Amino acid sequence: MGAMVGFVLGYVLGTRAGDKGWEELQQSWRTISSSEEVRDILSGGLATARDLVRQGAAVMADRLSQGGGLRSVA
Repeated sequence: MGAMVGFVLGYVLGTRAGDKGWEELQQSWRTISSSEEVRDILSGGLATARDLVRQGAAVMADRLSQGGGLRSVA
């Protein structure tokens, strides 16, 4: 999370510093986006999304096998 805060601060300061600030911002983004912390966050988010898709597919398969079709759950 600290990396993201650093990026935001870098952005704000970089936009005020002109071309040199923009170059520093780009370098900061490269550093942040390649950090282990960001990779862990993305990995966790992808794993969660994958689990949600699997659960949804299982529910759909169960509904379809019961002949219920795609009616809403109420």
